[in-house]
Amino acid sequence: MYSNKILGTKDNILEADLQALEKIFNFIFPSSFKNHYLLYNGGYPEKGLHVGNDYNEYVVDNFIPVKNENGRSLFSFLPLLNDEKIKPSWLIPFADEEGGNLFCFSISEKDNGAIYYYNHEFEYGDNPENHIVYLSQSLPNFINKLVEYNE
Repeated sequence: MYSNKILGTKDNILEADLQALEKIFNFIFPSSFKNHYLLYNGGYPEKGLHVGNDYNEYVVDNFIPVKNENGRSLFSFLPLLNDEKIKPSWLIPFADEEGGNLFCFSISEKDNGAIYYYNHEFEYGDNPENHIVYLSQSLPNFINKLVEYNE
């Protein structure tokens, strides 16, 4: 599916797990994300560096699993983000960067499935919309363009 390997995945999930998440949080996964999660629940990319059009570097640390028996998952993570109104409502996180910044996909009609970087570090009361950066048109495009990261 990708030219970049996905390593360290969690237990497999079923389509019913995705449907439950969609129902609870009132959104629909873009098809590329459904396919991704059915093959790779969590894990991390072998090559994790994205160089943006702004020439900034963004490093994918881990993909957030839909379900994870012994840790963080979208089922446990989304309620926290939604309750605190920490992120724009049209973004759903799917991966994170060390330090807590998020890689998200859009659920808006105009760019459904597009990938954004969300920097969560801003002053209380500031508009979260001012802290997002467009990265890619789709998940496969994003993952395939990741390159080796040398610390």
